[in-house]
Amino acid sequence: MVHCPCKVKKSEKKKLHSLVRQYVIQRDKCCLKCGKSDRLHASHIYPRGKYPKMQFNLENVKALCVGCHLYWWHKHPIDAREWAEKTLGKALLMRLKKQANTINKEPWNYKDIKLSIEKELKLMLENE
Repeated sequence: MVHCPCKVKKSEKKKLHSLVRQYVIQRDKCCLKCGKSDRLHASHIYPRGKYPKMQFNLENVKALCVGCHLYWWHKHPIDAREWAEKTLGKALLMRLKKQANTINKEPWNYKDIKLSIEKELKLMLENE
């Protein structure tokens, strides 16, 4: 298990995950794989369990329906990787890879993360 030097409480993490989900669903509008717009999940490119510092990175999350997320993304990683390169772009995946593999021991600040996500959500909603 990867240790994360964070001081974010479980209840605060839950709120942040909810904000990330809200942002991603508003941004993507539908499953990026099949186009369905119901039962959407916020699916992480770099899994939040293995890469905890990536879990609130909005670029690291995409909208997938429950079927595509659980029965395609997690079950067919080679196909999923090829799809991600075509759909999301190699530049984004390279940037995420660099971030995922960079050691960052700074503790998280719940308020800063929350404000950042809320700001991005507000900007997106204003531009629609």
